[in-house]
Amino acid sequence: MIKLHPDTAQEIANLITAKDAASIMSRDEKDHGKQCYWMAEECKAIIKLKEDYGIPHNVYASAVKWMEMPMYANATLSEVTV
Repeated sequence: MIKLHPDTAQEIANLITAKDAASIMSRDEKDHGKQCYWMAEECKAIIKLKEDYGIPHNVYASAVKWMEMPMYANATLSEVTV
């Protein structure tokens, strides 16, 4: 078994958690703009896992294509002021 440096292992775990959280947020979000933001965050995590750590994901190619689209590449969360 190959052991990773603890910092590397933690970064991979953080990316997996971020991907999963973004997936949940995008699925549950009703606002289209916010949904695009969360989908972009999920794509970024998938891309980073593959490109930085060599961890494949079945939607990597789609994630790259989606991040080329302005609606994902420029997506932000806007704050609500009360």
